[in-house]
Amino acid sequence: MLNIRTRVMFVVLFTPLAGLALVHAGLTSAQGHPTCANITYETPQTPECNALMVAQPYPDVTSIPYDLGVIEGQDFVYFDSDEVPLYNAPDGKVMETFTAGRSSYANVIQTSEDGEWAEIRLGRWASLENAHFAEPSTFTGVSINRMDMPFAWAIYDVCTSLTPGGTRNCQQSGSFQRYDLMNVYATVTVGEWDWHLVGPRQWVEQTNLSIVYATPPTVFSGRWVGVSTYEQNLVAYEGDRPMMATLVSTGDMDEERWRTDAGVWEVEMFWEAGPMEGAAGSDDFYALEDVPYHMYFNWREALHGVYWHDNFGYYWSHGCVNLSVSDAKWLWDNWVILNTRVYVYDEKQV
Repeated sequence: MLNIRTRVMFVVLFTPLAGLALVHAGLTSAQGHPTCANITYETPQTPECNALMVAQPYPDVTSIPYDLGVIEGQDFVYFDSDEVPLYNAPDGKVMETFTAGRSSYANVIQTSEDGEWAEIRLGRWASLENAHFAEPSTFTGVSINRMDMPFAWAIYDVCTSLTPGGTRNCQQSGSFQRYDLMNVYATVTVGEWDWHLVGPRQWVEQTNLSIVYATPPTVFSGRWVGVSTYEQNLVAYEGDRPMMATLVSTGDMDEERWRTDAGVWEVEMFWEAGPMEGAAGSDDFYALEDVPYHMYFNWREALHGVYWHDNFGYYWSHGCVNLSVSDAKWLWDNWVILNTRVYVYDEKQV
């Protein structure tokens, strides 16, 4: 079963690393807390599970600080037009043309006093009439203090149901907003979909969530990173212990040329901020200036921050693993070093 995700795509090449053996851990079949193990479709609540939900209503985590780091104070602009004339001054003479593409952002050096022009190259100005400034996402992941059950982010605004497989009922059961965090106390399969108990009489279908499991998909020694293209999330591990987790955007698994392929990689190069571009000559051409915190693990693929979208939890890249700038900075500062393993996997973790 595949989660339904909004999908846009990016490019990837696959080169297995020799000599890196995977030691697969037993994936937990208990998709919740042991106290709620007796929850079933016929018994959607128990006194013991209800008491647990009162005692532990939220995941025991701490939010990663919002921090734009190396791009703090910078502005980036996107143009609706593919071809943007550049002038020698505001309202000046056209000197050249900037090929913007549909997915391109330029760094703004300065704006004119009236706010209608931006200098995007030294001595070259563009009209802002058909332009939009980037608004970096304020979403951040979490450091994990303690974890004895799965937790999840809502990836859509969603009303919950009173029973697994039941009708959504905002008024009686409640609702969650996109990026809200919740514990997963129990799981019941109804038809082809899993339904997750996330609060007292609050059931959510799996397609609305990105779930982080307490048991890792495999185990490596030391610090490593797991990226689930199924759940669209990333977890930083110390051995078998999850230490940090966040939502990401990877490439489309259904489109081979844009896929973030499964495999075991090592981080091989770092770049604090620099350009990214690709798909020249096609409708998918993109050129992005000052992309922050590149951590390359597969030649042209990298963990990196993005300032141009807020679509974490959905497929939305050209094969790289997109993170909020804050999360990318946290990994850069605290976790990822040369040869850190990155394990990309696409199966549902149960």
